[in-house]
Amino acid sequence: MTANNITNDYHRFDIRCAVKRVLILLLFVTACSEPTEFDKAMEAFNAGEYAEAMKTFESLAETGHARAQYMLGDMYANGTGVDQDHAKAAEYYLPAAEQGIADAQAGLAHLYFRGLGVKEDAWEAMKWSRKAAVQGNAQAEAIIGYLFHHGIGVQQDHDEALKWYMKSANKGWPSAMHDLGVMYQNGSGVEKDYATAIDWYRKSADAGYLPSQNNLVYMYTQGMGIPSDKKAAIAWLIDAAESGHVTAQYMLGLKYRYGEGVQRNPVRAYAWLGVASAGGFESAQNMRLLLEKTLNSEELKQARSLARNLWEKYGNRQEEEE
Repeated sequence: MTANNITNDYHRFDIRCAVKRVLILLLFVTACSEPTEFDKAMEAFNAGEYAEAMKTFESLAETGHARAQYMLGDMYANGTGVDQDHAKAAEYYLPAAEQGIADAQAGLAHLYFRGLGVKEDAWEAMKWSRKAAVQGNAQAEAIIGYLFHHGIGVQQDHDEALKWYMKSANKGWPSAMHDLGVMYQNGSGVEKDYATAIDWYRKSADAGYLPSQNNLVYMYTQGMGIPSDKKAAIAWLIDAAESGHVTAQYMLGLKYRYGEGVQRNPVRAYAWLGVASAGGFESAQNMRLLLEKTLNSEELKQARSLARNLWEKYGNRQEEEE
């Protein structure tokens, strides 16, 4: 065998080895890209096949799979596919929380904060919230803010409350946005500012948070943070409704229904109530159904057509995006 033949043989061997390594790598990548059992369970969960998802989650949880433990805790906490059971939720949240899953830590903190399935314990709520907040969990930040705001388990500190609420609210957590609204409405640790309170309440209300919707209705009916002149107040409300704010849409519907500050117009009332309802303001649906009984067939046809047009222009589509 000549040197050239030996060299060629080595080249062929190197090429074969390189090809084998590429094939092995491809097989490894392919194997890694295949859905895991947890992935399959999540697919079932997202498809509403909760029994199938739970069966796999339970099997994985027994092996110490932290995400599966968290998912089981969340299912029991929210009553998703099972009867709501906060004690079982805590049982599954705990091992996941101990493995560093921020959502499980925040979920466990919430149970201790509210005394759901466990004995109410502000210290435990703060402990687990701190662990989750380090990882940037918005729910945990909101809980810490609330504890400082009301002095639960810690010395009351409005500056700390404001700091933590802001962290959470800037991530879109509804209860934190609501509690910022409360602080500005009442002047708790900040200068009383109805306009700022309304801004935060609107963001929370548009995310479907009922307490903010209720607080906004109260502020609107009491004339807090809105123009005192009736015409200017209606113009302000129309502008807010056309900006996609569900509570303003609901209130505008009521104004048209009862002729308060505007000419009574049941068709427009029905349309705006429909837009508010579709945007996540639940009370609007009941009012719309009551109003529907008073409309004749032609009025109802017009009202539904107008509602579709208003929704296309001004609908709060956060509900659709979730």
